[in-house]
Amino acid sequence: MRGLMLRLIACLSLFFFLVPVTYVRGPVPPANDSQYIALEPVALDTRNPGRTRIGRLAFLGGWKISSDNGEFGGISSMLALADNRFLMLSDNGSLVGFTLDESKHKALRPFIAPLPDGPAPPNEYAKKNWDSESFLHDPGTGQFWVGYEHQHSIWRYGPSLARKESVNFPKAMQKWPDNGGAEAMLRLPDGRFLVFSESAEYSGGGYQALVFTTDPSEPDSKARLMGYQGPQGYKLTDAVLIDDRTALMLHRRFTPFDGISAILSVARLADFRPGEVATSVPVASLKPPVKVDNMEALAVTRDGEKIIVWIASDDNFSALQESLLFKFQLLDADDSDKQSRPEDQNEKAGASPGFSTFESE
Repeated sequence: MRGLMLRLIACLSLFFFLVPVTYVRGPVPPANDSQYIALEPVALDTRNPGRTRIGRLAFLGGWKISSDNGEFGGISSMLALADNRFLMLSDNGSLVGFTLDESKHKALRPFIAPLPDGPAPPNEYAKKNWDSESFLHDPGTGQFWVGYEHQHSIWRYGPSLARKESVNFPKAMQKWPDNGGAEAMLRLPDGRFLVFSESAEYSGGGYQALVFTTDPSEPDSKARLMGYQGPQGYKLTDAVLIDDRTALMLHRRFTPFDGISAILSVARLADFRPGEVATSVPVASLKPPVKVDNMEALAVTRDGEKIIVWIASDDNFSALQESLLFKFQLLDADDSDKQSRPEDQNEKAGASPGFSTFESE
């Protein structure tokens, strides 16, 4: 009986997950422009609160994020800046910023505000016109890049996101599915940009990605096509550089019987070549009983030699989902073996080579 109820809940969640929120939303509530953001600590596994491991991820903290602001939610990408400052981008074109006080579970200096400009005039279907899915930042210049879905385009904004600097609607992106746009972006150490489609199929396998040799927000930039093949049954939702040779890739899957799950994997930058199909190696799988939602946003920071991984979820503006922020340490394969716990054995069975494997090739 319990299993049947769980499947029923999963099916209801699937409805809200797949149907655009505009279609299921009731009367528009009065506008609320509250700037307060609340953080509530959450355990990795509520059935086993002491659990701190998933594959090669060591759990360091987790929070449920909420706000009464009507524009809060739908977190699709994020940047982790200095001093635990986070800048999150919503798929309705809103920015969410705060400094994370981990010890007091507080969001300091919070704000929620719209982007200064976007692909089309705002209207009641804001998600279609302002569906911002990917986010990059250049600390040197202060510039930001945003990839939009539906209105397939790449926009560059100036320091502090004060104004639009340039915009491009790349021809190759206009053939992408309406809801399969610029789900993730990477800026490689050599200056190239990669823009990944969530669902446009690549003839050689996997899904399409575009390799830009120059700034993709400039109208005269040229792109070449490649493919990216993630774990079977999963679609890419975000990507971020680890170092000058590797990237972390975040993937999502939703089925009516299994619910939501996510896989984090490592890819080699050398494999991102026009005409080729790049793959990645899984390092951790987030699935029940681990607390998991529609994981769409990914960021990496450093704590000395430690690689810190931040993952956030998109609640689709649905009361059935949550905006979560998780903090993990990414362990090397050798460290993962030493610290393995019994509940992680299934994750280890599908474990991947460590960074040492990449370095030796």
